[in-house]
Amino acid sequence: MLSFYQLKAGEMKLFKYKALILLIPILFAASCGSGGIYYPGKKKTVNVPPPKTEKPAKKEPVKKVKVDTNAENVFNAPFIDVWLAAIESTKWIKWNIAFIDEREGVIRLKEAYAYRKGGKLLRTYAWPTKENLQTSSINDYLEKVGRYNPGQSNTVFTQENLKMTVTKVSADVTKVDIDYTIRPYTFSGKIGYQIDSNGFIESLMLERIKENLDRSPVAKR
Repeated sequence: MLSFYQLKAGEMKLFKYKALILLIPILFAASCGSGGIYYPGKKKTVNVPPPKTEKPAKKEPVKKVKVDTNAENVFNAPFIDVWLAAIESTKWIKWNIAFIDEREGVIRLKEAYAYRKGGKLLRTYAWPTKENLQTSSINDYLEKVGRYNPGQSNTVFTQENLKMTVTKVSADVTKVDIDYTIRPYTFSGKIGYQIDSNGFIESLMLERIKENLDRSPVAKR
């Protein structure tokens, strides 16, 4: 038979279990309400900060570039028409294409060498031999295409590069930029300074582009 003290001890244990059962829902509700998590064995609730939400990046407004529609290198035609006309203009000046990229709007011509042989001006894509340069003189040609004053020197050939960039301004407006560089050489092979273009070659090509566009069928525009 259980003694009086043993009965009392059993009742106390039963009371503690009932109290713990009643306390668990209260602690759970308190932890949910405070935005934290309860860890058994710790005297306090650890607060967990809410997840950060990233704000969408602001899109910068596209800056519109002002273009003079009356400029010589701006055409009132769609990009594809001007692009094809620009390619045709390189055939007209008989200068071969080295690189072409329609997506970037770039047409780069082969590095060329201009000299005179038998009185005829030639453009080749290989370094001219001294034999071919024996009677070459192109001072007059350089004065025609560049800002050049030969002075006492006699230029016998040039090293030339040309790049065209076709840019879509709008659905019906397209711009063409031409970068033309010229470097003169004497017979001794000493490199002359690079001279600035005077716009002669560029004007010829732009005029040719305009003529090509004017001749294109109306239905194609």
